[in-house]
Amino acid sequence: MLREKQKIIRVMDELLNYMLRSHPAEITITIEELPDRVQMTVEDIGVQLSEADCREAQRLLNSPRHNEMQDYYGGLAGEESLYPQNLRIVGMMVDGGRLENCEGGTRLSIWWETEST
Repeated sequence: MLREKQKIIRVMDELLNYMLRSHPAEITITIEELPDRVQMTVEDIGVQLSEADCREAQRLLNSPRHNEMQDYYGGLAGEESLYPQNLRIVGMMVDGGRLENCEGGTRLSIWWETEST
């Protein structure tokens, strides 16, 4: 199974590929390692998505998680050829996600419970 740091890197790679496709003016990344979960938020400035695009992204981000396939999905993360379905890979690696328009841009948040050691 992927260690947490490797998973953070692979998921972040995928989220950045997704966000950079729309050529935002600025991107801010927040990674929080909380006692019970990891939460990542990527905000961009200058890009507003349609409500339909936000709903579709949320549907993909909330695909059922497949712990037994973590290594496989982690290896696929960041592959540009998978766009626009690349958020489905993230969805299968995390417990939940949300994409929403915010002040002048878009906010994408994902989270997963940390693995017990």
